[in-house]
This record gives sequence, C-alpha cells and structure tokens, in this order.
Amino acid sequence: MSGRELSYESAGEPSPTNLVLRSPPNWTAVCFFGGLGALHLTIWGMAIAHGKTEGYMSLVFGVAFLLNSLASYLTCFEVAVLPAERRVRLRTGYRQLRLERSIPFSQVHGVRLTLTPDPDHKSGRVDLLCNHEDIACPPTSVARVEALCLAVTMGVRLIKVTDGQEAPVRRRRRRMWRSAKVAEVGEVDSRP
Repeated sequence: MSGRELSYESAGEPSPTNLVLRSPPNWTAVCFFGGLGALHLTIWGMAIAHGKTEGYMSLVFGVAFLLNSLASYLTCFEVAVLPAERRVRLRTGYRQLRLERSIPFSQVHGVRLTLTPDPDHKSGRVDLLCNHEDIACPPTSVARVEALCLAVTMGVRLIKVTDGQEAPVRRRRRRMWRSAKVAEVGEVDSRP
C-alpha cells in the first residue's frame, strides 16, 4: 500500500459509500428542439385551418422535434466514483438506455480544479485527469470540496489552476489581519 492509499479494513471502519455526480438536463437543447417543435406544429395548425393538406410534413417534423426535446431533457451524464471497486463509472443516457464505461483508479493521475470567472462554472470546474483523456465532472456549487473529496477518495494529486485573480484577495486579507493585529497589540509590524 502506497502512502496515499487509505486502508479501511485496518481502521475497523466500513468502506466508503459511492460518490455519484449527475449533470442537469441540457436546457439549451431542450429549449431549442422544443421551440422548433412548437414552430412546426404551429405551421401545421395554420395549414390545416386554411384547408392545405401539405402541412402534414410539419406535423411529422414538429412531433420529431418535441420527442428530441424530451430525450434531451431525460438524458444525463453521470460520474460515479466507486471506492470499493476502485474504479470510476461513466454513464450517458436514461435508465436502461445508456452507454457505460469504467476507468480504474490506476489510470487516474490527478484531479484538476480550475478557478476562473466562467459563468457556467461559478465556483470552479473539476476534471479527472486520466491516461488518455480528461473527464469533466458535472457542474457544482461546491467545486473545491468536490475536488478535494475526489482526490482523497482516489488517492491522487489535487491540482489547482487559477487565472491569478486570487492573489489580491490573499494580500487584502493579510493586510486586514495585520491591521487587526496592530489594533489589538498596539504596535506596528514592519514586515511587508
């Protein structure tokens, strides 16, 4: 056992539970295909109201687009970390209609936490770094905690990537802490 692996059996504790991360529905696709379906059904309704029989092609397209919108709503991406089996399970699909593959922990080299002002990932983006690919985890509001949990569970490195925006915040906190210390002690610290 290397220094990073956790031994649950020797500690007398139960093995950890599975960590499952699911993505929300792709609302862009749901709205786009739903809008196209509604547009074609409207065209079909107007054609039938005016006595035109050529509108049935729009009925077919409208129903097809609405079914595609429903499929986009029901389909999700899932990353499951299974520590008891020492593998990561990746699923895409809906219930029994899904594609599934597994990646053993030995092929995962690290967890990357990217902290940038991205509107889609406000708290950060978490990726699993594997031999031949990077697996993007579903968006979360607690990316730092999720990245740390994944790294500890799999026994790999946690890599933090920033765009340099956090450094001024640290300096400001340090100045605030020093000014509070000066007010408390009554003397000035000459260190930068």
